[in-house]
Amino acid sequence: MRKKIILFLAVVAVCLAVAWYWYNKPREGIAGKDTQLTISAALLYEGYSTDETAANEKFLNKVVEVKGKVDDIILNGNDAVLILGMQPEGGGISCFFSPASALESNHVKKGMEIVVKGKCTGFNMDVNLTDCIIIL
Repeated sequence: MRKKIILFLAVVAVCLAVAWYWYNKPREGIAGKDTQLTISAALLYEGYSTDETAANEKFLNKVVEVKGKVDDIILNGNDAVLILGMQPEGGGISCFFSPASALESNHVKKGMEIVVKGKCTGFNMDVNLTDCIIIL
């Protein structure tokens, strides 16, 4: 009986150690990943606004480089959102930076033409890119 209790406690300890490791594991960044697609902000937005299903098959969960004009910069605590290629109907490409210093260190200003690398996470009024870094 004593051996069963010790074995049970050992299994529980191993499970807790694995759970703690996965919980505290740092997020994998986008910087070391290869770019799968390069596209302009206008073409990326057009792809999603005309046929979201086809665009998801082509772009969703892929690392993309998007070239476009900076239309807005939104700072929110430690995070920042950069809006590229704002369309006349109001949509664009939302590029999420965390921490915001990754954006501020590149001296990005409204009206600049830049290239952003990020992971496409789909369409929700804007095309969303996460874990973004500035290429140019």
